[in-house]
Amino acid sequence: MTGTFILSLDKELVWGSLDHTPAEAWSRRYPDARGVTRELLALLDEVGVPATWAVVGHLFLDRCQRGQNGRAHADIVPPRPDWFAADPCSDAASAPLFYAPDLVDAIGSARAGHEIASHSFSHAVYGDCSRAAAASDLRAAVAAARARGIQLQSFVFPRNVEGHHDVLAENGFIAYRGEEPHAYRRLPRPARRIAHFADHALAAAAPVVAPSQRLPGLWNIPGSMMFFPRGGPRDLIPFEARVRKAKRTLDAAVRTGKMFHLWFHPENLTVDRAGMFAALRRILVAVADERERGRIEVATMGQVAARQ
Repeated sequence: MTGTFILSLDKELVWGSLDHTPAEAWSRRYPDARGVTRELLALLDEVGVPATWAVVGHLFLDRCQRGQNGRAHADIVPPRPDWFAADPCSDAASAPLFYAPDLVDAIGSARAGHEIASHSFSHAVYGDCSRAAAASDLRAAVAAARARGIQLQSFVFPRNVEGHHDVLAENGFIAYRGEEPHAYRRLPRPARRIAHFADHALAAAAPVVAPSQRLPGLWNIPGSMMFFPRGGPRDLIPFEARVRKAKRTLDAAVRTGKMFHLWFHPENLTVDRAGMFAALRRILVAVADERERGRIEVATMGQVAARQ
């Protein structure tokens, strides 16, 4: 019986935090985000593990400018909060946290053979915005990718808050990352946070998952486990617990023939960088070893959906 390992990465730079953290503060919290991304690409090349890189669409651009009405991207119905309020409307050289065509090119040319997917255009939370806002945002993401010769097939909802799945199907997407099926996911937020912390501290195996069809041609590829970042109370969880949890989940995927879908934000690797990369390396080496034994295949979200 062969299991499947999927790695999906939410690549957003500052766009993921614009509703609560100014760009300057974000840059201080996550220094050298570009260097971390390139180090991660090198690691994935080394172990031969392709990932699904869900990239915020604005990062595909090398520049943008305000419309005649003074608004950024006036053709997009603004979500609430308006994620474009902080858009500098300049270029990659002047505002490198808002534009990243260099990183998109680096992902696309990596030896591992990654899938470039969508994380929306502006990081608008689709589950909290109107259908019109989601539809216009996604059209912009598709157009930005197409301009760089990239056809998007997979989608990761910003903040994992799902909404307007029909908009994905209308724009040719075949896969999205659904919510992790943890038993505690329906608890009130404070209880859910405590349960989530305890789950990682105890290093129990995460759920192994299987694809399910949400709409004709659109497949839910649920997450299994976030590679838990460092910072604050999370520092109490040793790196060994992260590795043990991942290896237990990998073993479960092998036993059941199901999927272990690991995900995280590359920017999170900047906090305690050496320790995070060392732990991630141990996980990916374990995946590569199981692949060599013929017990695990490594696939992207798009590959999994395409074969359904």
